[in-house]
Amino acid sequence: MPEKTILLIEDDDVLRKIMEEFLEESGYLVLKASDGLEGIEMIDKESFDLIITDVVLPNVSGIGVIKMAKTRRPGVPIICITGYGYFPEKLAEEEHADKVFHKPFEFKELAETIKTLLK
Repeated sequence: MPEKTILLIEDDDVLRKIMEEFLEESGYLVLKASDGLEGIEMIDKESFDLIITDVVLPNVSGIGVIKMAKTRRPGVPIICITGYGYFPEKLAEEEHADKVFHKPFEFKELAETIKTLLK
């Protein structure tokens, strides 16, 4: 049985499914949201140990998700993923994301980062 739960917020259906499978194979329970608004609703309702969010999302951006999560769940680490370069990465860092990954990223590095943040 998985010990830790990850909230995955990603609007790309294919990437979300690939990441979900990878995280589950790594031993995590995965809660999924396909946009920022759904992600914020899950932040309010669900229990989880870490958030992985895309930066560019429909309805509410990943930056909005980070702001909300840091207010409502201040101890939960956040990993951001972006395919849009320097500016979204800088915004995520300014909002205190714990780690920012650029698409495409190495799943091995993601796994190592998750383990580090969950210790």
